[in-house]
Amino acid sequence: MKRSYLPISQPKGPSTLDIAELKCEGMSIEDIEALPAMYANAAMIAKNAGFGGVQIHAGHGFLLSQFLSPLFNRRTDGYDGSIEGRFRVVYEVIEAVREMVGDAFPIGIKINSTDQLEGGLTEEDAMGMIGIIDQTSIDLIDISGGTYFPGAPASSDSSSGSGPYFVSFAQRAKQITTISIMATGGFKTRQQAIDAIASGAVDMVSIGRGMALNPNLANDWLNIECGDSKFPRFDTNPPGGVTAWYYMRLTALAEDNKDAFDLDLESAMSIYDARDEARCDEWRQVFGDV
Repeated sequence: MKRSYLPISQPKGPSTLDIAELKCEGMSIEDIEALPAMYANAAMIAKNAGFGGVQIHAGHGFLLSQFLSPLFNRRTDGYDGSIEGRFRVVYEVIEAVREMVGDAFPIGIKINSTDQLEGGLTEEDAMGMIGIIDQTSIDLIDISGGTYFPGAPASSDSSSGSGPYFVSFAQRAKQITTISIMATGGFKTRQQAIDAIASGAVDMVSIGRGMALNPNLANDWLNIECGDSKFPRFDTNPPGGVTAWYYMRLTALAEDNKDAFDLDLESAMSIYDARDEARCDEWRQVFGDV
């Protein structure tokens, strides 16, 4: 369903879904066959805009991730069943993107190591995907996990501070592919990044929240005397609150207002929700008759 927002959309996904907050129609064969060209056109727009590469997002419960998950993909037409069948549309997207951008333009793919949901994508299936991706023209595999689903656990909202989440899976993946591997999630210190690369588990690491706290972090880490990002501690931990806080932190960066940014989780969630509602009102005014 492409993580669609129900108040202003009529989403479609691999299969019909009507549970909790998630509702969508199942995609037709024609809908699926149109996807590779959509992704390829988007990649070409990015290339023409000057980006140095693109990443195909097949993780976190977004549309391609749902095709890979037996929990969401219950089709019976060749885009289902075995991991090869569930991966079929992703393979077609990779082929279309490569044909569009050319052999020299880097293409990465983000995949889940697990959906962290009962009945969802397992690590065994994900390892099978690594083997399939190894036969494609992908240049970088980004290992992550989890999904946006009501009640699903979020690794990034964990307060355990246990360090990087997916390094052990990445280390296993390195044994069956020659494609460069990157791990995303839980890297908070320079030493964690160094250890992961030195162990051979990954070729690089991806930093999200640390960079949101300090956009100059990559340059700082080149100097051993520079410190790590100082992660905030919150008195409460409402579901989705930490994610909303970081979204608003990124907004403050974009508006060159980071020095004045000072929100608790509840305030961040309130502002985030109000911003979404305002955008919905604007969308309805422009497209309401479509």
